[in-house]
Amino acid sequence: MTQLIDGGIVIIGGGQAGGWAAKTLRDEGYQGILSVISDEPHDFYERPPLSKAALKQEGTPLSRLFSEDETDSLNLTWYRPVRATHIDSNKKQVQLSDGRHLAFDKLLIATGGRPRFLSSAWQSHPRVFALRTWDDGQRLREALLSAKKMAIIGGGWIGLEVAASARQMGIDVTVFERQERLCQRSVPASVSNALAQRPPASGSRNHNRLWRNFAR
Repeated sequence: MTQLIDGGIVIIGGGQAGGWAAKTLRDEGYQGILSVISDEPHDFYERPPLSKAALKQEGTPLSRLFSEDETDSLNLTWYRPVRATHIDSNKKQVQLSDGRHLAFDKLLIATGGRPRFLSSAWQSHPRVFALRTWDDGQRLREALLSAKKMAIIGGGWIGLEVAASARQMGIDVTVFERQERLCQRSVPASVSNALAQRPPASGSRNHNRLWRNFAR
């Protein structure tokens, strides 16, 4: 018989959005069951440092969104590391990857985006990395310690931050971007042009153009 657990308000996603949602609910006076489904073993943490200090500095701690005491005070029921595999909106249930089912009063989907690999072969390639989670960042940092050259697909802020970090580690970097300019979706052309014209970061051996445009 399937185990059905009362999840109260269920949040799918253990990232920053899920964390702030949980804190807001408690701050606004919700005292019922508050469940969080996460495919990572970590408490809520900030992701921006993954492309900066966490890549360059050994032993950089995970940047918690809330202190340990603050997280404990939220009185959360964690389901981790598991994934939500099916949502039955009629029965108001979420199925987990370990076979359990959560009944929910309200459901918040806060999973965020995921990297899109160019092919399944790329996804399994030992020298192809994505950067979304803390564990991703640790694997990438380990690879960069022995790298000499690096190609980055994506000329948005995350790609450029990784490029800057890698250059400071002495790695030659080329950024490939499908749009006409860097960070095209978030900044005006004047800012994109300034980014493209920046000189190579200190320590880089690559004095060629940082990025290349490629067609769709």
